[in-house]
Amino acid sequence: MADPKPLAGKVILMTGAAQGIGATISNYIAARGASLSLADVQKEKLDAEAQYLAQTYPDIRVFTWSLDVTDPKAVEEWVIESKAKFGRIDGCVNNAGILGDGSQITDMSFDNWSRVINVNLTGVFNCLKVQLRAIEDGGSIVNMSSCAGIYGLHILPAYSASKHGVIGLSKVAAAEHAHRGIRVNAVCPGLVEGGMLKDVQKELPGLTTNDLQVLFKELVPIGEIAAMVGYLLGNESKFITRTVLSVDGGFS
Repeated sequence: MADPKPLAGKVILMTGAAQGIGATISNYIAARGASLSLADVQKEKLDAEAQYLAQTYPDIRVFTWSLDVTDPKAVEEWVIESKAKFGRIDGCVNNAGILGDGSQITDMSFDNWSRVINVNLTGVFNCLKVQLRAIEDGGSIVNMSSCAGIYGLHILPAYSASKHGVIGLSKVAAAEHAHRGIRVNAVCPGLVEGGMLKDVQKELPGLTTNDLQVLFKELVPIGEIAAMVGYLLGNESKFITRTVLSVDGGFS
């Protein structure tokens, strides 16, 4: 019989936890027994999510931190404070990311390029730099990439480049820390119903939901992403590392 709480006793850190995929992941892993340190720039939404989790799963502990992942000192402080509060770190989910403005390479501003790369790629680097030192031997780190990080999305060059970079960084981190039994994997969602879908429609107002469904074949159920991340954080996936896992209905 499967363990209903396979993450019981584990402490998981996650960025981008206030809404969308992040909130769904936090709910999924909380239900499976993990205590959480949740970070996001959206403090009010984050606190509301933490309150919901604490009320719904009274057997876990939830800690929140207002965080801009582009600030390396702030990231270091969050990780150090999280470990001090819980006494250990067993897993991390680096989920913070932005879409950026939709444009072709020739039309993209340097400011837009820099903003997306700084959040999506440098932000993951800032997190890994501290997390890899602080995490327990045998721990697991999941970095959120995208199907755009595999095939490239022609209308989002900065986003696609940043998510390709997350995959490369994940593979390097996995190789560097394999001797400690630390696993690092990248998860690549397709277009998910929720916040990112709204962002795509905002930046590309000519595309309707139906257009996007034709482009991406089908929208990915958000729970599928959470289930994959939860699996990678648990003991059942101890032989999976340095891997890129697509959760996109076969699109990529």
